[in-house]
Amino acid sequence: MDEDESDGVERHTARNIWAICIALVLGPALMAWIVRLSALGLQCAPGPDPCRGMTLGGGLRDALGLTWEINANTALLLAIAFIATIAALFARRPLMAALTFLLLPLVALILPMAVVFVSMYPGCTVSESGIGSCTLWGAEMGMSFHTAASVQWQIYGFVPYTFAVALMLGVVGLFLMRPRPMGHATANPHRFPDSRFEGRD
Repeated sequence: MDEDESDGVERHTARNIWAICIALVLGPALMAWIVRLSALGLQCAPGPDPCRGMTLGGGLRDALGLTWEINANTALLLAIAFIATIAALFARRPLMAALTFLLLPLVALILPMAVVFVSMYPGCTVSESGIGSCTLWGAEMGMSFHTAASVQWQIYGFVPYTFAVALMLGVVGLFLMRPRPMGHATANPHRFPDSRFEGRD
């Protein structure tokens, strides 16, 4: 395997690692949104009753619970975002690397928080202390809803650091992860004889 093929395999592997990290962090939140949009498509307003006989609330609760298992842990969330950022650097994508560390933790928390807030209704209480209950589409939501109340404080806690680190990684990537320049062959003045001297003794 020559150098170009090895570099291509390295980039492909790095892109796969980046995609796995993105799916791990955003996948459950997107599943929660699929459930919410399904209820919207079925014209089921948020409330305690099942949605056309289906307990869609159970699916939403489970998707949110899986989301918070990773995203509510700031250290774990930032670690996955950092791995995705390094993978983007090895894929020779410095801008994507900087945006990954800057935006991925934010999007990972905003998506599930938003689905909770658009699913609330009068009588559905959500609090940081976990006091109160909310039954949505036939299922008790429990802490899957209450956790969303503390997300904003979690965001305020890490945003200054992620911004600084993303800026630093972007600058480092621009200088150290540029594509290797192609080598140019140097002309050999003795390889091609000068036609001016052809035929001369």
